[in-house]
Amino acid sequence: MTETVIPKRIGFKSVFVLLASLSIGMLLLSKPLMDIGLTKDWSIFLASATSAAVGLILVLLKIEGPIENPAVKRKRMMLAIILSVVLSFVLAFVAK
Repeated sequence: MTETVIPKRIGFKSVFVLLASLSIGMLLLSKPLMDIGLTKDWSIFLASATSAAVGLILVLLKIEGPIENPAVKRKRMMLAIILSVVLSFVLAFVAK
């Protein structure tokens, strides 16, 4: 079976894990980032980007099946980080 960068399907468990990681990350990271002096916009951006990246990496590497090929693992991690940063930026700054 060949491994692809984007999985063929995303299950309910994956969606739940992603939403849970994003919600928990936003709750736990937003306030401390504002306390260290970041503005509300930047703290929301960093909290959502970090928690979304962690959630997507967890979903793509662990939940949607084990990946044997290290190149596919790297590509999935880079995809998760880039996607979460871009979407978080759009939601925090552009879609105000």
